[in-house]
Amino acid sequence: MPEGFLQELEEAFQKHLARLAPRDPLVLAVSGGGDSVALAHLVKRVGRGAVVAHLDHALRPESGADLFFVKALAARLGFPFHAERVEVGRIARERGENLEAVAREIRYAFLHRVAKEVKAKAILTAHTLDDQAETVLLKLLQGTARGLGIREKEGLVVRPLLAFRRAELRAYLRALGEVWREDPSNQDLSRDRNYLRLRVFPLLEERFPGAKEALSRFARVRMEEDAHLEREARARLLPDPRFHVPAYRAVPLLEAPAVLRQRALRFILEALDLRPEARLIVLLEGALAGGVATLPGGYTVRRKGGTLFLIPPKPSLPLPPGFRRPEPGDYLAMPYGRKRLVDFLAEKGVPKELKPLWPVRAEGKEVVEVLGFFPPSQEEGYMALALEEARRAFQEGEVPVGAVLVVGEKVFRAHNRVEATRDPTAHAEMLLLRELGKEARGGRLYVTLEPCRMCHHALQEAGVEVVYGVENLKEGALTRFGHGEGLRGGVLEGECAKLLKGFFARLREGCRSG
Repeated sequence: MPEGFLQELEEAFQKHLARLAPRDPLVLAVSGGGDSVALAHLVKRVGRGAVVAHLDHALRPESGADLFFVKALAARLGFPFHAERVEVGRIARERGENLEAVAREIRYAFLHRVAKEVKAKAILTAHTLDDQAETVLLKLLQGTARGLGIREKEGLVVRPLLAFRRAELRAYLRALGEVWREDPSNQDLSRDRNYLRLRVFPLLEERFPGAKEALSRFARVRMEEDAHLEREARARLLPDPRFHVPAYRAVPLLEAPAVLRQRALRFILEALDLRPEARLIVLLEGALAGGVATLPGGYTVRRKGGTLFLIPPKPSLPLPPGFRRPEPGDYLAMPYGRKRLVDFLAEKGVPKELKPLWPVRAEGKEVVEVLGFFPPSQEEGYMALALEEARRAFQEGEVPVGAVLVVGEKVFRAHNRVEATRDPTAHAEMLLLRELGKEARGGRLYVTLEPCRMCHHALQEAGVEVVYGVENLKEGALTRFGHGEGLRGGVLEGECAKLLKGFFARLREGCRSG
C-alpha cells in the first residue's frame, strides 16, 4: 500500500462531497457491501454528520444478518441507525412487475422517508466508477441509451464515489482493518450486470486497459449533452391552461426535431406518474398526428385543433357554486341568435370527452356562463382587439398580424406595416415597442400570430409577457427555434388562423391570375 494512500483518498472524497453535498445531516444508504461500508467510513473520517439507513429487502436468508452488521457498524461510527424490512419479492409478484425495478422504487422511497424525518440535506449512495462503466455498457447492449449513465446528483440523491474504483475502496477498507458483507447473489451469472462484471470486463480490461475509466468519461460527456437536450425539449412544452386538464400546444411539438419531441413526450408521461416507455411514446406520437390513444391509468390522449389533451378517466373539473354539467338542449343566446352549447364548446377546442363535464351556469336551458369561455374572458377581449388590427392589415395588403399591448390600464394597438413602410422590421410587436419604449416593461402583449425570433427577443428584453393566437410555422420563436420563454398560445386560435389562411389564399389567387 503506497504511503499516504488513506490520506489522498480521503482528501479526494472530501472535495467531491463538499461540492455535491455541502451541508449536513446526510443519509447514508448502507447495505453492508464493501462500497457502502467504505462510504460510511469515509463520511465519518472526513468529519461529516450523518445517519445510516438500511433496507432489508427480505430476498435472502442471510439478509437479517446484514441488518445486524450494518446496525453494529453505525454504532461503532457513532451514527444514528434507521432500518426497515420489506418483502420486496412478494410486492413484485403481486404487482406483476420487474423485481429489480420494484426493489429500487421501495429502497429510494425508504431513503427519502428517512431524509424527511431527519431533515437531511442529501442522501448518499455508494455507486462507484465500476457501477458507472457497467451501467453504460449494459444500456448500450440493451438499446436503452437514454439516461446513459448514473448521475452524480438527482434531487436529494448524491453519489460521491463515482470517481472511485471498487478495488480502491476495498483496499481502503483493508488498510483500515475493516470488513464488509458479500452478497452471494453478486456471483449469479444469470444476471446481466454480474455477467458483465465477472466475465466481460476482465477480458475488456485485459485488451483495453482503462476501459472502465473510458466508459465513465463517455457517460459524463453524454450526460452533459443530455442536460442540454432536456432543456431544449422542455422549451417545446407549452402548457395550455384553459382546459383544466393536462394540455399542451401541439404544433411546437410536431415541428420539433424527433429527438427533442420524444424527450418532451417523456416529460409529459412522467408528469402523469407514468414510466416513459417506448410504446407509450409511440402512442403519444400517434395522438399528435391526429389519432386517439389510451394510456395506463385510463388517460385518453387526443389532439383537437392546436392542443394535445391528456384526459383522465374522471377529469378533475369541480363545479363552482351555481354551476352544473351540460344537458341536452342547452344553448347560448348570442347577438346573432341561439348557438347550441355543444357547438360552442367545439369552437373553443374542447374535446368531446370533456364536453359533458364542462361547468356551466344556466337559467333553464339558456346557458349564461361557460366556465373560462363565456362571457368572453378579458384575454379573449384583448385578442379580439388584436384581430381587429389584423383585419386592417389585411385590408392594407399586409400580412394580417395585429397586436395589443396592455400596460396597467392603458391599451395600445398596432398592426403590421412592413409593405407600407418598406421596413422588414415593422412588425406589429416592434411598432408597439418603439412607441412605448421603456414604458412597455411589465406589460402583456396579445398578438394574433406567434412572434418571430426577432420580435420575441425584443419582447423578452423589454420584459413583456406574450399571449398569441396561432403558431407561426415559418418563423415562430418557439415553433421553429425552440425559444418559448414567456409565451402562451391558443387564444382565439380558430379566428386568427382563418384570417391568415384567407390572406394567403388571396395572395395565391392573385399570383395565378397575374
